[in-house]
Amino acid sequence: MTDYTTAIVAMVVVGVVLTGAVMYALMRPTDLPMLKRNKD
Repeated sequence: MTDYTTAIVAMVVVGVVLTGAVMYALMRPTDLPMLKRNKD
């Protein structure tokens, strides 16, 4: 049972990290052009 708990926790952590990385990557390119357009 300990192995399954460790695997489940690891999967959740990996999922959260990947989700955070994707959200960060998607937010940056959209924010930067908007800031550049507003400055120009």
